[in-house]
Amino acid sequence: MIFKNNPLYILLIVLSCFLAACEDDKSINSSDESYVYTVPEKTDDGWETAALNSVGMNASPLEILVDRIRNNSYTEVHSVVIVKNDKLVFEAYFPGHDFYYSGENFHGDYIDFDRDTRHDTHSATKSFTSALVGIAIDKGLIPNVEDRIFNYFPEHSSLIDSQKEKITIEHMLTMSSGFKWNEWDVSISQNNHDIVRFNRSSDPIAYLLSKPVITEPGQAYYYNGGGVDLLGQIVRRATGMNVKSFSDINLFSLLGITNYNWQTLYPSRITCCHGDIYITPRDMAKFGYLYLKKGDWNGTQIISKEWINNSIQNFITPPVNWAYGYGYLWWLKRYTSLNGIYNAFNAEGWGGQQIIVIPSENMVVVFTGANYVDNPPNDEIMSNYILPALD
Repeated sequence: MIFKNNPLYILLIVLSCFLAACEDDKSINSSDESYVYTVPEKTDDGWETAALNSVGMNASPLEILVDRIRNNSYTEVHSVVIVKNDKLVFEAYFPGHDFYYSGENFHGDYIDFDRDTRHDTHSATKSFTSALVGIAIDKGLIPNVEDRIFNYFPEHSSLIDSQKEKITIEHMLTMSSGFKWNEWDVSISQNNHDIVRFNRSSDPIAYLLSKPVITEPGQAYYYNGGGVDLLGQIVRRATGMNVKSFSDINLFSLLGITNYNWQTLYPSRITCCHGDIYITPRDMAKFGYLYLKKGDWNGTQIISKEWINNSIQNFITPPVNWAYGYGYLWWLKRYTSLNGIYNAFNAEGWGGQQIIVIPSENMVVVFTGANYVDNPPNDEIMSNYILPALD
């Protein structure tokens, strides 16, 4: 019998604890292996794939990034996709929370996101709506961006005043209509939030057009999602097709995009154009690539070069510190890294949804996520990992 005060007993206890600790360390290491880059799989979705080093990119910073997302140094990042020199060269997907308006932190079910999972793009949808306006103009179905918005809503002519009659399609595209609108001024959880009231209205267009104009149209930036839905209704009335059908025939099908879904507002039953297209990150990258290539997709001119060029001009300065300008529902930004300063134009959505186009690098970067109450880490990731990967 070995007694507890016996040195041999103490030695056995210490040895057993050491072996147990080693076993624990082995378990931790085996389940927490560092990420090793692999070339994205080529599928039948139209993307050509290639290795990072074949397009002048270094895998090491991106491997570190994936490990940091996996160990929760960055939380609720659901996907990172990179297209460089016409090839899909990087994609990584991570588990996280789906969007749920009534959930804590707007989080719903915890799911494993992958390349086939549609993601809510939130306000990045606005840039898709801009494209539809451009296509309708290219086809001569809408005369031009100087067309007055009330030309399309004669049933609301009683709401016209001396200021409202000046408002054009371009004012709606650049968020400079002058309508009084509190979308950025109050919490979305408050009942007086204009986009919430707009969404719940039986006639949301009338709700918007009845608002007073408080600045000269074209002079000041007011973030206004309702104005983007109004653009969607202009597309519908000008083309004789609902937004879903028009976009499918003239945009998505031409890009080979089938796994997407527009949302519908109730009770009005109009297509929600200010947000919430559900689409995959690979297909988000296609849309960004279309703009990178001035509207051309594999030899088909889907949108005119003129519209693309106009869309990414700086029309007005938004009151934010993370973008220097605003085009036709596209944000104009600059990213800084040790490699230099990069000009970009972005589709941006709540929670960390981004389509980032960097023309100087022939590159598109896509993020999805669920950082609805915290600032998304995307800008830090761009500066510290993605842009430094450029050799």
